Amino acid sequence: MFNFMSKRPKAPPRVPTDTVVPVGFFDDTIIFRTFVLYTLFVFDDVLDPQKLRNSLERLVSRPGWNKLGARLRKNEKGELEHHIPASFSLHRPPIAFDHVDLSDTAFQDHPSASHIPRPPADGRPAIVGDPDDLSDLIYAPEVPKKLDDYILTDRPELGLRIVSFSNSTIVVLHWMHLSFDAMAKKSLLEAWVLMLQGRENEIPTPLAADEYVLEHCGKNSTERHVLADRHISKPGVLWWVLQNGYNLMFRKKEHRMVCVPAAYLTMLRAKALAELDSQQTFPGQEKAPFVSEGDVLVAWLSRLAVANAADNSIIAVQQAYGWRPVLKDLIPSNRPFLSNCVGFLVTLMPAKDLLQRPLSHLASHIRRSIKEQGSREQVEAYMALVRKDPSNKAPPFFGTSSMQLLMFSNWQKANLYGIDLSAAAVTPRSTPLTASYIQSVQGPYNFTDGLIIVGKDAKGNYWISGYRCAGLWGMMEKQMAEEII
Repeated sequence: MFNFMSKRPKAPPRVPTDTVVPVGFFDDTIIFRTFVLYTLFVFDDVLDPQKLRNSLERLVSRPGWNKLGARLRKNEKGELEHHIPASFSLHRPPIAFDHVDLSDTAFQDHPSASHIPRPPADGRPAIVGDPDDLSDLIYAPEVPKKLDDYILTDRPELGLRIVSFSNSTIVVLHWMHLSFDAMAKKSLLEAWVLMLQGRENEIPTPLAADEYVLEHCGKNSTERHVLADRHISKPGVLWWVLQNGYNLMFRKKEHRMVCVPAAYLTMLRAKALAELDSQQTFPGQEKAPFVSEGDVLVAWLSRLAVANAADNSIIAVQQAYGWRPVLKDLIPSNRPFLSNCVGFLVTLMPAKDLLQRPLSHLASHIRRSIKEQGSREQVEAYMALVRKDPSNKAPPFFGTSSMQLLMFSNWQKANLYGIDLSAAAVTPRSTPLTASYIQSVQGPYNFTDGLIIVGKDAKGNYWISGYRCAGLWGMMEKQMAEEII
């Protein structure tokens, strides 16, 4: 009747022939071992599900790529390991797979698929949908939702789900975050396309699973982090958590997708560059001022997000920053590194400055943060701070214990909207087939104020999603409607 004495399920027995590789130090962090990621692609054509499945299975069966078919396990010390089968089989496949056949239903007639967001018709940025409306297209009973769903089964780390309609196809990839990051996903998708196109000889061989090139990073840092004086102590972090715990864990959250049309962002950036050109933002500046689309987009979103902040509060704009370019001495340019190779950059600013000064002010400070915190030496300094917390390996907190934290992960460099699956089309085509819509969600927790910039589509429109406390998206929407460039 009651289940008080039930025991925790046991993991499947170890397979003696598996190759066992420890999960990398910077993969096994409190963030990466917590979240499962799901990326949904909408393709406006009918794709062959078996061709998609077979090509991905063949890819993951190749040397180096087979790490993605590993099974997660814990050893006797409780440490996470990749267990890579010596060979894959029907009993132990290289990927998890499921297919929903709705080929008798048009995409627009399906109760969930009909809610796929489209760009705003008036050319202004807008909230265009709720990604949670598509949950039944992402999840199935066998789709993993937490770490235990991997550890307590013999499930591969990479999964593929396909939903077929009469006139379109939804493709979902899901994986445990500790397996790889957005740039590794880019390598995976590009290799998958080559496999589909019959260009197997062009597929690069990744670094082997046991070639964890970050093993010694951060152990011999030669510089202090530029924000070392703003590094919040553990008691300070605890105080921040206590102040924000209700919003993080209990307050109702709303999930929204924002689309920023290409022409609008072009105007925002042009205005920011003109403002910077009219003044020397930083003393001694000689070169023409520069801010990227990403700098301007993050600044614009940040300003909308904190419109209700007190003037004297500190805003921390935290951005994911890929380490691969600055670790080129460790990671060959022609060898994918199927792991997480990313940390955070932080820009600190009083809310008063963020809200009352021109958008270019924050955008230029974001660009300066990239320059100051993005060098090899600073990346090593950041890694050294992570190593000071060997159990959780939490990202260091910079700012104050009363700050408002915004987190951004910009996936534009992963070029998800550029992936061409035309080779899998049921009816042969002579033109590329890229996704018309992409969204990425994560579980099992909905992290407040963590915004994912999924990327820009073929028309240059940017797509951004994330969870915010109830009411805050409405505030942002009002700000968008009133904004004049």
